Amino acid sequence: MDDWVDEVQAQWRRSRPEVDPEPAGVFLRVLRVARLVERLTGEALEEFGVDRAGFEVLSVLARTDTPVSPTRIATELQLTGAGTTKRLRQVEAAGLVRRRPNAQDGRSVDIELTEQGQAVIAPAIDSIHTLEASWLDDLSAPDRDALVSGLRTVLGALTRAAESS
Repeated sequence: MDDWVDEVQAQWRRSRPEVDPEPAGVFLRVLRVARLVERLTGEALEEFGVDRAGFEVLSVLARTDTPVSPTRIATELQLTGAGTTKRLRQVEAAGLVRRRPNAQDGRSVDIELTEQGQAVIAPAIDSIHTLEASWLDDLSAPDRDALVSGLRTVLGALTRAAESS
């Protein structure tokens, strides 16, 4: 089954036959998948009164089940300090997280879920999990395994490239 990327690759083959369009095809699909996932999960999260950015912060806190530093949130979400501050202000203003002094270093703070944050993130995670699982329904178990393996390899290569730049 052909998709939009196949047409783009065909156009490149006609206009620049000396350039192999296969690598670009992989990354065009990855980017398109990422954009669709962000849009569709964002729409699903509206029901819970949180956007994708806030959901990601709440997810870090929910899966660690312990207060974490803003630096850890930034690292896990690959955000700048300013980006992290913006997201934290948003979820804090909504009453979903609170800051508390770090027990070991009173100069720093940790972020934790409030009861309201816990009440929002639990059903939101369930909803997103169901949605994401449905998108993989058409893949056989071996195809899923191959997809995960391939993406893990590409992610490793990109991570190494980013770390060396």
